[in-house]
Amino acid sequence: MSKLILLASCALAMSACTNSSYGPAENRSTESAGLVASRNLDVTGDAELAGMLVRADGTVGRDLELAGARVSSSASVGGDLSAAGASVRFTGSVGGNAEIAAATTWLDADFGGDLDVAGARVTIDGRVAGRLELHGARMYLKGDFLGPVEVIGEGRDDGERIRNGRAILAGNFSQGAFVCATHVEFRNSARFGGALRVIASERPEGGPSGYDFELLDGRDCDQINI
Repeated sequence: MSKLILLASCALAMSACTNSSYGPAENRSTESAGLVASRNLDVTGDAELAGMLVRADGTVGRDLELAGARVSSSASVGGDLSAAGASVRFTGSVGGNAEIAAATTWLDADFGGDLDVAGARVTIDGRVAGRLELHGARMYLKGDFLGPVEVIGEGRDDGERIRNGRAILAGNFSQGAFVCATHVEFRNSARFGGALRVIASERPEGGPSGYDFELLDGRDCDQINI
């Protein structure tokens, strides 16, 4: 992540995008930086893009790292994905693990490994094969989650008791979930195949029968042991 931050900082001083490639053909990697870094990628190795506006499509054989004010990608990534920015939108696929950090995050993708997300407004659709760990203020989960799910609400206390965020559960949770937020909402489309534990300021309406509920009672979600 430190390399991404360095690339993004350098990009702020550039008016034109700079590109470089390295490595043998069977493991060819590329780097791009500039105010606008936009590439249709076809690399067998790693790819790194940084700038104010970043867009990465195409195919990356190994890892993809993205950093910018506005990040958008529909790339097919064979390895891991790392993306950071004010806004991140990803609609591609990831064979390995993914880490996303953004104020606004919108994901509709196929994640083959674990997914870690931190952001203020987060929407997750698509498919997550591994573990999901989500920290956010306003969170909407409507995807197909095949692994364990951990949702930790965060935010600020603005008089509306959302210090620990809001979570809307609308997807398929094959192994259940642990959800802690000030406000938790179940949509009719939500399905749970494993144990569900919810900690909130009040018991949500609906949801599966017999799930474990606990009052938040003034605590912060990030300080509660699972």
